[in-house]
Amino acid sequence: MNERVRTACPYDCPDTCPLIVSPLPGGLLGIEANPDFTLGSNFICQKGARLDSIRRDPSRLKEPLMKDGVAWRPVSWDEAWSLWAERTMEATERWGPLSVFLSRGSGSLYFSKELIPRVFSAMGGYTTTKGSLCGAAGGAGLERAFGHRPVLLPGTVAENSRGLVLWGRNAAETNVHLLPIIDRIRDRGGRVVSVEVRETPTTRISERTWRVRPEGDGPLALLLCLSLLERGLASGQWRERVLNATAFEEMLLSLDRAEMERRAGLEANDIEVFADWFADSRPVCICPGYGVQRYLSGSDTFHYLAALSALLGGLEEKGGGVLFGKDEMALFPSGFLPRPSLVRKIPVSGWYSTPSCVPPLQVAVFCGANPAKQSPGSEEFADAIQRIGFKVCVDHFMTETARLCDLVLPSAMFMEEGPDWRGSWWHNYVFRSSRVVEPPEGVLTDLEIFTGLSCKMGLGVDLEAERNAMDRAMMSDARLKFISEGLYFWDEPEDWGIGEGPFIMPVEPPAAPFCNGGIRLVTVHVKDYINGQVNGTPGEKVRTPSARLSRATMGSLGLSEGDITKIRSSRRALVVRVKVDEGLSEDICVMDQGIDGVNRLTSPIVSPGYGAPYHESLVDILPLEQEAENA
Repeated sequence: MNERVRTACPYDCPDTCPLIVSPLPGGLLGIEANPDFTLGSNFICQKGARLDSIRRDPSRLKEPLMKDGVAWRPVSWDEAWSLWAERTMEATERWGPLSVFLSRGSGSLYFSKELIPRVFSAMGGYTTTKGSLCGAAGGAGLERAFGHRPVLLPGTVAENSRGLVLWGRNAAETNVHLLPIIDRIRDRGGRVVSVEVRETPTTRISERTWRVRPEGDGPLALLLCLSLLERGLASGQWRERVLNATAFEEMLLSLDRAEMERRAGLEANDIEVFADWFADSRPVCICPGYGVQRYLSGSDTFHYLAALSALLGGLEEKGGGVLFGKDEMALFPSGFLPRPSLVRKIPVSGWYSTPSCVPPLQVAVFCGANPAKQSPGSEEFADAIQRIGFKVCVDHFMTETARLCDLVLPSAMFMEEGPDWRGSWWHNYVFRSSRVVEPPEGVLTDLEIFTGLSCKMGLGVDLEAERNAMDRAMMSDARLKFISEGLYFWDEPEDWGIGEGPFIMPVEPPAAPFCNGGIRLVTVHVKDYINGQVNGTPGEKVRTPSARLSRATMGSLGLSEGDITKIRSSRRALVVRVKVDEGLSEDICVMDQGIDGVNRLTSPIVSPGYGAPYHESLVDILPLEQEAENA
């Protein structure tokens, strides 16, 4: 490599940044922001800056490994493909194609990963997952309002919004390229506030924060709707924009206001002040985060937030609306999507805690994910896949999921494959990525790995050829405007602020809380890593995970900063080191999402929209002697 190569970060992150990679002495790679991507403000986060150290990590897998009793032994690629094909054909001949389970995660959101199911489609069908561990529930709530996932673009917000509500979105840590947009709003005289269950770096840069109780977001949104209507502060056009205004108003009037205030954790005066802020700051963009929809009520809450935005003129005012997420695969050429004759979809966050499928799963393939660490109820996941006869994991490292499998196959990282394409969950730029370096000897791309299986089974699917054809189709897409090498702009149609419908308001009041009383475990995204991927570097282990509690909770339990304790949910227990967080209320315990062991405590249940309601777990804090520290 002797030139600067254009590529893009593969992570499941809203910012979706294009990168320029350059050679450095000693085989290192320099990674920097693409300056032509003006929305990115010419910087990358620490996750992007760490990508080359992950590529070079000595613990990367370099050869296929097969479990031999309790040990692993290296095998050739031909032997690995032969065994995989043999076990797959045995399963499909006896049980049919639905006995083969393909579990794809979001470790890489490159377009080429959408081609992988074509191999399984050629078998006659397969079982896969539906929903996501990330934003599925929130997206489902917005879809109830519009009939599809609505689009609001950050560029529109930067240019038009006068008010921005960071509703559970800790942008300063997990959406850092939103910060320059915040600056642009403020430069125009706009205002930025937060709604949160805790103090965060984002609340500290907000004009004001309204502190809500866990799962209090939906009640607060409806109370704001009621205040706007009663005090004549709502848009004068909202009724003509929606289909069911009367039913919505009747639902609001039926609410027990005192109960909604209790659940929100706010008093009537707080809500009036917030409603006044909304009315004075139009057009207002509501920017909710992932945590808001990580309750069983998550999709309802997002529908309520959409209704609040409609009352504020978000349907007709440019810069108003709800900025959450959209379909990052919207431009993927539809002709390359698999069309199996049979497909069965099971919930991503709970398939392993429900009764067995019929036909039962006999072969499982995990690619681009680490569900043994990421998924709620991780020990139930581990128990469930042990009942599957043959498991394959395609990954860069020997992850928790890989260790539970029978065959582990080393895959290339994004800089070692291509050409490929990347859309965004957040903005409307599209990136073409070129291969930067060759993968290590013995390592293959995902497409080469699954093409090898296809060849052994005689399926005739060449995913590398399909990828090249997909690349040509993307290059000829007239919707893409060339900006510079590897960087394209799409004038994506928006749904908010255009004065069109139909829009359906919610008519059902908030359901009773799933969790009542006690201390609720809230697991949060952090700036250091994405979901269940690596904490720092792959070989880094956290000796004792940290749990953050209020000072009052610590005092009532007789605990001091740094004490070793045990957290116990209804499912499992975990040894932790406690820390004081002055910004927490007494009914919350906060831990970082995806750290070792935390999902032993969470419940493998499924929320409407097939999301993962991680926050529906109550815990007890039990004293423990120092010598009980985790090994």
